[in-house]
Amino acid sequence: MENTGNYNIRRLWPLDFPAFRRHLIRLDPETRQRRFGSSVNDGFLAAYAEQARRLGTVVYGAFGNGEIHASAELRALAHLDNATAEAAFTVERGVQDHGLGTILMERIITAAQNRGIGQLYMICLTDNERMRHLAGKFGARLRLEQGEVTGQIEPAHPTPASLLDESWRNAQGFVTAMLDWRPAG
Repeated sequence: MENTGNYNIRRLWPLDFPAFRRHLIRLDPETRQRRFGSSVNDGFLAAYAEQARRLGTVVYGAFGNGEIHASAELRALAHLDNATAEAAFTVERGVQDHGLGTILMERIITAAQNRGIGQLYMICLTDNERMRHLAGKFGARLRLEQGEVTGQIEPAHPTPASLLDESWRNAQGFVTAMLDWRPAG
């Protein structure tokens, strides 16, 4: 877990997925369009959050006041091979330009590295300057394809330090999640 300003950055655990769903549903129409490539409704976003939980997608969130305000996903692209994955990011409008995307990208790259992902892809619309800038900060090779920009990063091989870093942060995040979680009622 990492604290950046008023936000704790950590991996999501099963009890966090209702907060992930709420985060996605709070996205304004423009942010939804940029993240999903088309207009999507609340029902789609609720189903998407549930699918991420069931598929074992690695999701990190920026938590503030018990809610997620930014997230990053690492989703294996099994239809290609087990060494290829997609990284996807959402940052609510009110917290953009605070460095949350950079920290989340660092987490996603480490997670990809530790899972033996050799090719990490990011896809965004051509007008998504923030995402293109973020990808460029991490050395992504950017290509224009069919009206979208595809970024590709080749994570390093896992190292003892990268494995320890992720394990330590996940352990801290799990403890924080359990302390923060309060049953409704």
